[in-house]
Amino acid sequence: MTEPIDLVVPNNGEFNVRNLAVDLGPRGGGEYLEFGNYLADQAVFWSTADRVLLLPAGYDPLWFADVHKALRMAPPPVVSPRPRTKRLLTDLLHDPSALAALREVLGGRPVRLLSWGATAELFLLVNTIRSWGQTVEVDGVTEDNHWASVYLDSKLSCLDLARDLGIKVARSITVTSRDELRGALAAMLRRHPRAIVKSPYGVAGQGSAVVDARGDSVARFWSTMHDDPYFRSYPLIVQEFVTHAPGLGCPALDFRVHENGVSDLVLSAVTTVEGHLFHSVNVGVGSMPAEMADRIVPLGHRIGAEAGALGFRGWLCVDLIAGADGDIYLSEINAGRSGAMHSIGLLTSWRAEQELTMSSHDMAGVTGASPVSYRDRVRPAFRRAWAAGARVYPTAVRGLSFPHPLMALVAAGASAAEAERIVREILAEINASAGIPLVNSVSHSS
Repeated sequence: MTEPIDLVVPNNGEFNVRNLAVDLGPRGGGEYLEFGNYLADQAVFWSTADRVLLLPAGYDPLWFADVHKALRMAPPPVVSPRPRTKRLLTDLLHDPSALAALREVLGGRPVRLLSWGATAELFLLVNTIRSWGQTVEVDGVTEDNHWASVYLDSKLSCLDLARDLGIKVARSITVTSRDELRGALAAMLRRHPRAIVKSPYGVAGQGSAVVDARGDSVARFWSTMHDDPYFRSYPLIVQEFVTHAPGLGCPALDFRVHENGVSDLVLSAVTTVEGHLFHSVNVGVGSMPAEMADRIVPLGHRIGAEAGALGFRGWLCVDLIAGADGDIYLSEINAGRSGAMHSIGLLTSWRAEQELTMSSHDMAGVTGASPVSYRDRVRPAFRRAWAAGARVYPTAVRGLSFPHPLMALVAAGASAAEAERIVREILAEINASAGIPLVNSVSHSS
């Protein structure tokens, strides 16, 4: 019997812009596609099985060789289509040479397709491979149940789930026009010191804005809201801003939904800035106190069962808020793999889910003029760390050529604090080599 092969498809960018109800415009859409391509290289860590990687053109071959050597893994074949649109699968499906290369490296074997999430282009790829006479198992929703992925990815679904499952959600008003938004925001701020305005969609905290009842916060929101393309479409959600319990971050759960329920559940805690913008995530058993884990794991199983009843299959991420009032609130659902997935892949490959905790930083600022050299500035620090036995890896380095250079990295430790310390130390070493104080960035390449 022919053994299956994994086809790893980090279609992050296309997933970020898949919802046609939101018109991001050419600039906004291009930025989210570029950001998705920047983080696509983290798919290197999703699987250690016999595999083929589909990556956007332009990945750093030295980085690719380094991380595989550090992990003591043989580098797998990579197929990169000619870049035309910044959309990985669109470019692949319009590139006969890349399709031919993919067909050759798959070798006629049964395919297990691992993707970031469901898109129309993904199903076209599935049908293309099947037309070659190969079987394809998709580790996510089928085309018939694509709607469930789109629905669950909307924050409006959280309001439905909270009602149906009896899970707490922040007090909310859904609005369909600017006049309603103005009135709802004023009403919310009369009752609460802070509110958060949310699009049903968004990426890494974009599509949300925290508004304070005091000072000029409201005026600044109205003057700048359309700078965020997610706020150019309705409906929008106005919520009470729930004050976070100190020292916990925002708890989250990643798990796999299948016909028999939920499996492979992993804990994480997300750190944000300005109350909503993604900064970093700690992943694993040490990411939160045991008593918090005991409270949220049953919520994950209930939400997963409901998602499964809708026809959803595959990886799902549930974001929660641990309120200072002691309650747990449902915040949003990501209907696919999340930014914790490369950490989950490493923990699984090491069989260290109960021993180690990962600290992942996707938008770490690197000082110096763009482009920053991976070979000369970044690589030496990691090679010294690997020689000393540290489990720390650069997970994405395309951002070193952004106008404000960025990189992504992850470290493992016996505790979250140890993993965070390793990240801080290696970033300090990288930035010290430029002779400029450390800078941490929390925004993407725009």
